[in-house]
Amino acid sequence: MADSLSDDEILEAVARHIGRPGQGSRLRQDGADISRLPMLELRIVRSMETRSTRPESRPGTYDISERATYEGELRDHPVEPPKDPARSRKVELVLHGSARTVACGCDEGRQPCSRCRAKGKLSCETGPLCPACKGVEPCTWCDGTGRRRKDRAPAGPSRERNAAARTTCLKCRKPRTACPQCQGRGTEKCPKCDDTGFRDCPVCEGERSTEHTPCEGTGLVTRWTGGSVGHAPHRSTVRLPDPAPPLRVRRQTGRTGAWQRATLTSADEPIPEALDPAHVKAVEAALAPRPDEVARRAEIEWLQLVAVTIPDEPDHVFHVFPGADGPEVLPIWSRRRSLRVAAVVAGVVVALLLVVALV
Repeated sequence: MADSLSDDEILEAVARHIGRPGQGSRLRQDGADISRLPMLELRIVRSMETRSTRPESRPGTYDISERATYEGELRDHPVEPPKDPARSRKVELVLHGSARTVACGCDEGRQPCSRCRAKGKLSCETGPLCPACKGVEPCTWCDGTGRRRKDRAPAGPSRERNAAARTTCLKCRKPRTACPQCQGRGTEKCPKCDDTGFRDCPVCEGERSTEHTPCEGTGLVTRWTGGSVGHAPHRSTVRLPDPAPPLRVRRQTGRTGAWQRATLTSADEPIPEALDPAHVKAVEAALAPRPDEVARRAEIEWLQLVAVTIPDEPDHVFHVFPGADGPEVLPIWSRRRSLRVAAVVAGVVVALLLVVALV
């Protein structure tokens, strides 16, 4: 690795941090331990290509002259990869010689109306109830059915007394039996069908047929074999080491660390020689070409990071990394100190709970 900190530089930086400048070699003699935790972040975006063909059609005479064409198999047709692999795009093509305008097969651009089944009419719904008889006794003889009901009771005295106020029933034609307002219908006159029982179909307007949708009434359809070449970005990330360093270390190295960077745009480009040997295999595996990959952009960032422990400073682990102005040191509580503090906090909480319980 180029431009990496040597062990002597690392120990001297720790010595300066703890107020013992010039004693880096003494720290080594006292048993200082250096653990290497090189950091790496690899972000790669690949442009993945898909190809498909399908029959296409448009109503009427459709102009596809502006579309590019291909010949033979679509998989053999060259398509330029996108300049930016992070962008999606789709290229629409037409198989050369496949476009043709043919008769639709309908009845000159018309089709039977599906709403009225080519009858032009629909049965009309019953109008609102007669406000006079409420539909209860529209006719004393047929009840508005037009036929004498077999279970109908004989007309009583009340019906006979009201017979003079009634009129001839339109249903059964019996005189002096029907409600004078609805004339035996039991409902008001229907404004839609004028009581004919049928109204014009609202879809075809009584013409029994409608415009044929597939050809938009032209009677013609343009058909061709279409080809589609799509490019979609696929992203992946690799972060090392695993497990990651403490959060404070990640934040500090992100702000002030002298990260080294490289961008690769081809699967043939070699990986940077400055990478830590511990990262080479992981990077090579992540950068291996994928099926249907046509373009890529890989951004690699790496930083030397070491953790130093000193017998005379058991409560801290010193993380050292290269910064803009030289080595930087960030002390973090050791596991020993963290456990001790946690035990103290737990003891305080237990004591408080006991005091609350006794009060």
